[in-house]
Parts: sequence; C-alpha cells; structure tokens
Amino acid sequence: MKNRVHLLLITIAIVFISCKEDKDLKETSSENSTEIIASHQSKEKPTNATNFKTYSGEELNNWLPAKILEYVKEPSSLEFGSEELHQVTANYQYKGGYDKYITLEITNGQSPQDLRIKNSIIQRIEMNFAEDSESGYTKIHKRNNIDVFEMQGNYNNSSTLQYVYEDRFYVRLDGSNVKADELWSFADQLNFKTLTQE
Repeated sequence: MKNRVHLLLITIAIVFISCKEDKDLKETSSENSTEIIASHQSKEKPTNATNFKTYSGEELNNWLPAKILEYVKEPSSLEFGSEELHQVTANYQYKGGYDKYITLEITNGQSPQDLRIKNSIIQRIEMNFAEDSESGYTKIHKRNNIDVFEMQGNYNNSSTLQYVYEDRFYVRLDGSNVKADELWSFADQLNFKTLTQE
C-alpha cells in the first residue's frame, strides 16, 4: 500500500512539473510572438519625419498660385493657422461663375495640433472604409502611390479629397458643384516638390 501511495505521489509530481514547463514554454513563445508582431507593426506604420522645414500659413499661401486652371484664389477668403498650427485655407472661385469653387486646406509641421490633423486622416485611411450608394460614394484608394480618402456627393454635387503627401503635408480639397475628377485635375497642379526640396 505504501508503495502505491509513493508511486502515486511521484506520478503527480512529474505531471505537475511537466505542466509547469509546458506553460512557461507557451508564455515565452507568446511573448516572443508579441514582440515580433509589435516590431513588424512599427516598421509598417508611417513615422512622422522631424527633420524637414516647417512652413507658416503665410509661406504656404505665398507658394500657392493665384490661379489654378480656371479657378482664381480669393484673397479675402484666406485663413492662416497660428504658431502651433502651420496651416493655410484658401478658396478658389471658378472664373466662369460663383456657383463653383474649391476650398483648399494645407497643414504641415510637427506641433501637436499639426500631428493631430495629419494623424486623423491617416487613421481614417487605415480603416479602409468604402461605400457606394445613390447619394454618392466614399472610398479609400491609392493615387500616384499616395493613400487617398475620396468622397463624392451626387445630390449636392460636392466632392472631397484628403491625403498626406510624403508624411509632411496634409491636403484637403472640398469642391462645391465640382466632381471628384475635376478636383483631381486641380490637385495635380499643386507642385509640392518645390517645397520638399528646401
């Protein structure tokens, strides 16, 4: 009887030790997998560059052309950011009539306010939300190797484009009585390379 009890206790001890080693091995594997995934995700996620020139709203406005295609910049519509928000907003009026216009907003810089605006569109793009209905569409897609949020409203004939150029410039264009393809023609005239070369 003593031998049986002894044998039973030894068996329980072996099973306990074996289970503990298996649990430790699983925890170690899990920790390593988590570290690998986190490392992979940090490589994929775009990082905000910190070594570029930051432009004030006034400097961005000076860079903007007075006329883009058939749209003329309205000086009275200009809005500038602040010391903490490096931004310009300008309205471009269609020269053939006041029913068509494009509002252009550009933000750059690394302040908390700048980054909040840039990161909000990055998060929206990462959601990869798309919708197509009678009232219009919303989609996320790549254009010229840039991730873009695009929206078109059919009833009010309005359109929106939002994207971040080279992790530096958040660009938003809103068109009133302007379809998305015409908004793209306007956006294609913005030559950010002249700013990124400085």
